[in-house]
Amino acid sequence: MAQQSERAVLNHLIEICRDAERGFRLAAEDVNTAQLRTLFLKMADQRHQFADALLPHAQRLGGAAVSDGTSAAAVHRTWLHLKASISADPNRAVLGEVERGERFAVAAYDEAIHDILPPDARDLVEEQQQDVRAAAEQIHLRAG
Repeated sequence: MAQQSERAVLNHLIEICRDAERGFRLAAEDVNTAQLRTLFLKMADQRHQFADALLPHAQRLGGAAVSDGTSAAAVHRTWLHLKASISADPNRAVLGEVERGERFAVAAYDEAIHDILPPDARDLVEEQQQDVRAAAEQIHLRAG
């Protein structure tokens, strides 16, 4: 990603978090174990909190109001749901798609860290980046 404005970087992260929140909630509906359902709902709540924490920083810079996420993520959620419904092992199918989504989230946070960020938001973004990386690793280990 080329250097973007601080507002654009924060807005992008908010979209990523909103997309992930919706994706995790859908994933929780499509798995058949309580353990995975609980994990996905916990991660959805985490991303909701991340977006809420970033929003005031973006708004101070004239950023958009609450984002609905991206159309690409909406397509990915539809694909996740379809794969889960036709798969012989819906848990594995969902984990694979969630893992793919998490790789995208990690890349977005990595790019944001190297892009321009307001000083008052940088620590928050770095902290969230570590948590997103930890979540991605947790999903990767479960996806095996």
